[in-house]
Amino acid sequence: MEYKNPIGVDLETGVIPGAKKLVRKLSDLRGYFLDGEAYNELLKDDPIVYEVYAVEQEEKDGDLNFATTVLYPGKVGKEFFFTKGHFHAKADRAEIYYGLKGKGGMLLQTSEGKVEWISMKTGTVVYVPPYWAHRTVNTGNEPFIFLAVYPADAGHDYGSIKDKGFAKLVIEEDGKVKVVDNPRWSE
Repeated sequence: MEYKNPIGVDLETGVIPGAKKLVRKLSDLRGYFLDGEAYNELLKDDPIVYEVYAVEQEEKDGDLNFATTVLYPGKVGKEFFFTKGHFHAKADRAEIYYGLKGKGGMLLQTSEGKVEWISMKTGTVVYVPPYWAHRTVNTGNEPFIFLAVYPADAGHDYGSIKDKGFAKLVIEEDGKVKVVDNPRWSE
């Protein structure tokens, strides 16, 4: 993308015109959700789980990338829709998230499995410290849209999360959002 300043963000849709667009469908998240039967049933429609609109700079020290994510509402079994989640390839890089619309939250986790859950809504700022994996979750009934700002050279390590998942799951039970142990974490 050619550098332009300023760049507009459509706060209603989360779209950044001209940005690199990534679409993740449910089929892109095979193995991420606990309830395989519910996953396979929903896979028949293969819904879009989230879209990312990224403005990326050269991968060099000091530059920042930013992106909006539109995370759609939905569940696989009791588990709310979420992003894949990742550590940074350069683990000492931090990130900032800012809630633009909707509600949800952020799961933060160390490599040892210490987890923190932070609820998010419009206007919430979340700081993701270095060495922490992070995943966003839509706990509402409308798209959860947020802005992320991160070092251009941070990179993404999805493999560590794909292998084991997060130590906690975010589910709906009795009409409430609950953060519960992931039984696959200890496998």
